[in-house]
Amino acid sequence: MMKYLVTISGYETRSDVIFYKITINGLHHSKVIYKRYSDLRALNDQLLKKNHEFKLKLNLPNFPKKKLFGRTKHSESDIITRGLQLQQYLETILNIQMLCTFQFIRDLQPKDETLEESIMQININHQYTKDVCWPQMQKLKLQYLQRHDSNSSPTKSQPKKTNGYNQRFYFQFDDYVKQQDFVLYYITLYDQKKIVKYLFNTRYSQLKDYHSLLEKKQFKNQIPSFPKRKIIGQTCDNPEEIQERQIQLERYLNDIFSVKEFVNSEPLVYFILRIQLENKCIQDFNSQQQRCSRYSQQVNCSSLEKEPLEIPKNIQSS
Repeated sequence: MMKYLVTISGYETRSDVIFYKITINGLHHSKVIYKRYSDLRALNDQLLKKNHEFKLKLNLPNFPKKKLFGRTKHSESDIITRGLQLQQYLETILNIQMLCTFQFIRDLQPKDETLEESIMQININHQYTKDVCWPQMQKLKLQYLQRHDSNSSPTKSQPKKTNGYNQRFYFQFDDYVKQQDFVLYYITLYDQKKIVKYLFNTRYSQLKDYHSLLEKKQFKNQIPSFPKRKIIGQTCDNPEEIQERQIQLERYLNDIFSVKEFVNSEPLVYFILRIQLENKCIQDFNSQQQRCSRYSQQVNCSSLEKEPLEIPKNIQSS
């Protein structure tokens, strides 16, 4: 089912420039914006850059091309034709789930159509392991938070606090499967705030890609070192080395997700949201505290301030 419907119902001429009137209808709300052809072309350039930078491998729609001869603004029929082409283009990209992890796409969505609602709707469509519906989960969550108020004295079973904040996301490497020339790691992501967990899998090379993206975001001299490759041979040839790498990668993920600046960066926001969008959400009321306590002991303190995840309102594209 398409979540967004786009209609370009008209246009305005301002200082000899065409602005298209674009109406974006969501599940519950709508939004009207005015954009030039050049604005939307710049958005398409951003999409192409992110598709390459994050290795999304998405089959993006073709952006409407410029006229070879003449100017579109001089012909009303050409303006209308281009409007229909832009309408189809925008409707397609707005309904690609993975693209809504980027701020410049979320800026096009109706204000009240939050990403959190999208994830919630996706998770509601999944069957929970114990058939607990969302309202029941919310109730249990509130009860849990009341029992473990942030102002209460910390105990051994509670996660370690740094600068008055708790780390939200924790990772546990559960298992691995050896493929022909690489190792696939099976990981559990624990969300302390929502008291849920996600099971996902990834490769060493994929995690290293996120590390490289963080370095490009001017964190090169601040982020923890990424576990190094072997100089001779392959890690996947030795089970002991695979297990050692598991420990290193688990420590690395929990280290970087303990620092506010890293967590709020575009690469890690995308990393978390992609896991949430692509995997089933599972309730985890019984073991969450125990897991978080274990990981918080592993995380090394940083001079950077640590806070829960906040989706940045204005992520600047590099």
